[in-house]
Amino acid sequence: MGVQRSVEAVVNVSKRLPASLRHEITWRHLGLVLGLVAVGLFGAWAGLALGAQRTDVVGPLTVSSDVGFSLTGDTVVDVPPLGTIVLDTHDGPLALHAQVESLDADVTQGALSGGGIGADLDGVPDEVRGLLIRSYVQALVAAVVGSTLAVLVVWRRPRWALVTAAVTAGALVLGAAAGAATWNDRALAQPRYTGLLVFVPRVVGDAGTIVSNFQAYGEQLGALVGNVAELSAAASSLPSLGGTEGDIRVLHVSDIHLNPNVWPILRSVVDQYDVNVVLDTGDIADHGTSLENRLLTPIESLGVPYVYIRGNHDSTSTAAAIAAMENTTVLNDTVVDVAGLTIAGGADPRFTPDKSTQSSSSAVVDSGADLAAVITRSPENVDLALVHDPAAAEPLAGVVPLVLAGHVHQREERQLGDGTTLLVEGSTGGAGLRALESEDPTPLMFSVLYFDPTTHRLTARDDFTLGGLGAASAEVERVIEDRSPP
Repeated sequence: MGVQRSVEAVVNVSKRLPASLRHEITWRHLGLVLGLVAVGLFGAWAGLALGAQRTDVVGPLTVSSDVGFSLTGDTVVDVPPLGTIVLDTHDGPLALHAQVESLDADVTQGALSGGGIGADLDGVPDEVRGLLIRSYVQALVAAVVGSTLAVLVVWRRPRWALVTAAVTAGALVLGAAAGAATWNDRALAQPRYTGLLVFVPRVVGDAGTIVSNFQAYGEQLGALVGNVAELSAAASSLPSLGGTEGDIRVLHVSDIHLNPNVWPILRSVVDQYDVNVVLDTGDIADHGTSLENRLLTPIESLGVPYVYIRGNHDSTSTAAAIAAMENTTVLNDTVVDVAGLTIAGGADPRFTPDKSTQSSSSAVVDSGADLAAVITRSPENVDLALVHDPAAAEPLAGVVPLVLAGHVHQREERQLGDGTTLLVEGSTGGAGLRALESEDPTPLMFSVLYFDPTTHRLTARDDFTLGGLGAASAEVERVIEDRSPP
């Protein structure tokens, strides 16, 4: 009864206040509450933006992460430049955003030594759950501190700041509880892919499927190459494309970067130009994993010898897989006779498939010097040398008449001095998976080189430039080399 009478007394007093005053008090309180909510939310958001970032190791990956407000929850993982993986790990007002920064150094070393990436992933679900818990605790502290400081700065009322902190903490605890209650252990087995990662399920299930999916487009570009060659031969007064009878014809490719479009095109070029041998100056893979090796089997379908050196994106596992194929040769500071030419080649000394590994320019130059020593000791006259990085070609000046390289994804011809020419090929794979990082697709580049069958000197070359991913264009340029005797 006492409580009821007190309430009735308050109501009677409020009724005796003027209507305008009652209205003013109501809106003032409402405005204050809304102001506190707005400032508290802004402070919580600022706290999350500034204090909820962290870096963790999940399986073989180093992952940076942050927590933010969301209507759906979930965990979003960015894998540059491949795309995004969305995992329905939980529901609630908070979402975890993570980005893969690098591959574990031990795993990278394992790939370099031939083991590929074979990390044990059984504990990954527990690691992801632990990452969520740690991230949410850190986010809770950051949001509470942020909202508290924001209220103190605006109103300088400690009590109001404490109330805001308590409300913010309570809301985030409820959000975390909702995430824990809706945690989905099956999320890692049911990811949603965007970007180039849409191909991942097919790589895991059957790598040959990707090749067949690109078959039609690749064959169309391959046929386009043949059409351009025929039209150029008919319409041009220059020497007929395809070289003269008896020439040794070499197809130079580089930096394929796992592009499955390449193989139908190369088959067409081999057939149209009666190519005798394919020379690959490296980076045929993207990360050097054993899984990627399954996409390299079309090499055997070319029907001609395939000579390869390892690039900085290729592991020893990549080289071993190619060496195990029929009609292939992997050079590693070695000299070989193929298709009437004596060829020397050396692997890139680095393995830098991602930004976690540092390159060494001095090591590249030293590798060129090592190859020069191998050529100097060779009892045969070496006709050309293969290196991946053009920087490795400098020590070969005066040692061999021609050096082929790649790596920089741009075509270039340069005189090194002492009668040595350097030919740098563009990316035959159109930069591979990186082709979609820019609005304009990177063109596919390769060259057919013609060697005199007697002197083994380069006499001419046809430089091909094809439209990148999604484009359908082809251009071939004939270059006549200096035929004067050395």
